[in-house]
Amino acid sequence: MHTGWPLFLFPGRPEREPREVNGVIECWLKPQEAGANRPLGDAAHCDFWRVAPNGRAFIIRGYQEDSQDTFSAGTIFDTTLPTWRMGECLLHAHAFATHLDADPKKTTVRFRALYTGLSGRQLRTWANPLSDLMFEGRGARSDEAMLEVVVPMDDIETKLAQHLHPLVASLFERFGVTGLPIDRVAAELDRLRGNRFGSVRS
Repeated sequence: MHTGWPLFLFPGRPEREPREVNGVIECWLKPQEAGANRPLGDAAHCDFWRVAPNGRAFIIRGYQEDSQDTFSAGTIFDTTLPTWRMGECLLHAHAFATHLDADPKKTTVRFRALYTGLSGRQLRTWANPLSDLMFEGRGARSDEAMLEVVVPMDDIETKLAQHLHPLVASLFERFGVTGLPIDRVAAELDRLRGNRFGSVRS
């Protein structure tokens, strides 16, 4: 695992294990107010995900920034987390395709990320104070950002920054930040890949 809260987490407790629903595997890590007895019940740890037999996968996750006590929810948008989250998702897709015995020369990954609730947020460096992405932006110009890319499976391991950079740059433009260098995205991806986490409790 490259982050402390991996994508498509399989909880260890029977009452939260993924289940088959209408031909897909589904999992909802419910918040405490929905009756779940779990240590991590904030929006950033209450994933809802589905995976279909044909390889299509879908996940909803809240903002990590909104689970902090140092500032109000809905007020900031971190500079490093989008690179980490989207990078992790593409790396996960690569691993998933490998388990499906997909031919890396013929397989492409179609990735789409939808960020919502951006209005009222300011771009800030928070999650990683030592990041190369040390800059701040204005308030978001729109409430949503739809980001899409089609990546050859072979490129995910070797050219991830090249494919991810336009998505991150487009997202930052919503906050008035332009001219994002690709090497800054590459540096964050190097940090992501350098992380190794053990098991987590849900």
